[in-house]
Order: sequence, then C-alpha cells, then structure tokens
Amino acid sequence: MKIVRGIHNIKEINSHSVITIGNFDGIHLGHQELFLNTYQIGQKYKLSTVIILFEPQPLEFLKKNNAPVRITKFREKVKRIAFYNFDKIICIRFNKSFQSLNAEDFIINILINKLHLKFIVLGDDFRFGFQRNGNIDLLKKLGNKYQFQVIKIKPLYKNNTKISSTNIRKALSENNIKLASLFLGRRFSISGKVIHGNAIGKTINYPTANIRLNKNFLLTNGVYAVRIKYDLNKHAIGISNIGIRPSILNTQKNKLLEVYLFNLELDLYGKYIEVFIYKKIRNEKFFVSIKELKKQIFKDVLKVKKYFKIHKS
Repeated sequence: MKIVRGIHNIKEINSHSVITIGNFDGIHLGHQELFLNTYQIGQKYKLSTVIILFEPQPLEFLKKNNAPVRITKFREKVKRIAFYNFDKIICIRFNKSFQSLNAEDFIINILINKLHLKFIVLGDDFRFGFQRNGNIDLLKKLGNKYQFQVIKIKPLYKNNTKISSTNIRKALSENNIKLASLFLGRRFSISGKVIHGNAIGKTINYPTANIRLNKNFLLTNGVYAVRIKYDLNKHAIGISNIGIRPSILNTQKNKLLEVYLFNLELDLYGKYIEVFIYKKIRNEKFFVSIKELKKQIFKDVLKVKKYFKIHKS
C-alpha cells in the first residue's frame, strides 16, 4: 500500500480504479462496509483500489478549536485502513486552496484523468468541494458522461441508531463505551507514544505509563478499567486515570492518560501502545494527601480486578 500526500503528488496511474472518499474518523462499521465494497469491486474487476482522505479533516480547518474532537488519530486511521489492502491512500491537505476547488474540476482532473475512475463507493451523506456542491447527484451525472459507476452504500444502524462518527462521539462523551464500541465494531481504544511523567507514581508504588491527550478528549475525566497492547501483540490488564490530576501532586494542566499495569513491570517509554477502555470506575477526584490518594487507588485497583475477574493480588 502506497501513501500519497498532497494533491500535487497524485500521478496518473496505468490502470482503472475504484475509489472511496471521506474523513473516516473512527473507522466504524459504516466505514468498514465502504472499504469492503471497494476492495471487492477492485478484486472482481481487477482495478486499482484507492482511498482518498483529508488532513486536516475539513471541520478542523473550518472551525479550528470548535471542530469535533477526533475519534482516531491519523496514524491509527492509516493502520486500520491498511487491513483492507488498498493499493493507494491519497491524503489531500484540506486548506483554502482545496476548499475553493470546484468539485467538477476535481472529479474530472483528478479522479478521471489521473486515477481513471471506473467505480466510486460512497456513503449517502457524501459532500465535498466548493460550497459542498460535490455530491452523489453530480457524480451520477458525470458518471453517465465519463462512464464510471457510483455505488451508494446505505447507512448501518445498531439499537435503532445510525452508526456515525457523530453518534460515536456522543456515546463516548456520555461514557457509553459499550455503545461506542458496538458502533466501532471493536473495543474503543486510544493509541499513543508513552512519555515521561513526573515519576510520582513510582514513589507510591503505582508506576504508570503516560500518553498525552487532546485537551478536548472525548471521555470524561476519571478512572477506567483498561487492557493494553504493546510490542506488536502482547497484552496486559490495568487501571487508567484520564485527566489533569487535580491533587497536590499535579504540576501541569495537560490532560494525560496514565496506566498502571497489574503485576507487571515494563519499560514502555518511547513505545507506542494501544489502550482499550472497558469501564469507568469513578470520576477524577482531588486528594489532600498522598495517604488519601494511595487509599483510593487501592480501592480502585480492587474494583478493576473484580471487573476483570482477577482473584490473585
């Protein structure tokens, strides 16, 4: 799979293609349906398979700090897309130039003339281009003229609710991790590089691995039962605090995810780990002393071990 960054780096390919376009934030079940259909069409007709996505996501460019918080970082998004064995990921920089680009010009100059489009697979709410005038109706009109087919995939529903990135964000903001995971088709997780903390956890016998989070991170601050994946495919169970640590131990206001692993000492600094979130145990609290903090952590650990049915200390 080749990653092409920037519209100016898109070269003419020597075969016809099947393409899907979108933000694909979260890579939820609806996105997976698009990917599967794109892959299957590519296999059936021996076409190049191409996925086009935008970085930053359009609303991040348009609304800046008021944009919806991401479910999936770019690195994680590419990793999950790679599972579908697309020939190319084209990552287009969304900026003023692209925002003002006429949708029809983009379809003709890029999708048809360079990528030799034969099929395009889209969700029913697809829009792009200047004033969002690039839609399925325009594509169908151009498809008749330039001889490509538009495949529209119906939205998926679970629990009578449409599976969408918006509804996943809503579920996570309400701590409904079970529903968000149902929509995602997998356990909700956070990936990131482990950074150095203030090492206070070690001094109270609860050493943690820390990941820096966006200040508007979707889950509310608190303590969670988690499982991590590290070193490609090794797993461990633990407890996590998400928040700013509003106690006497707090030295900065950056939001962190801190993970304490049960019965396991690992040096994870500098490594990428994936943290799977299972259940919220309690909200984040302020502690007036280290003694009170240690007492509460001990209770939290017992709760998480009970949740995971870990009976040994």
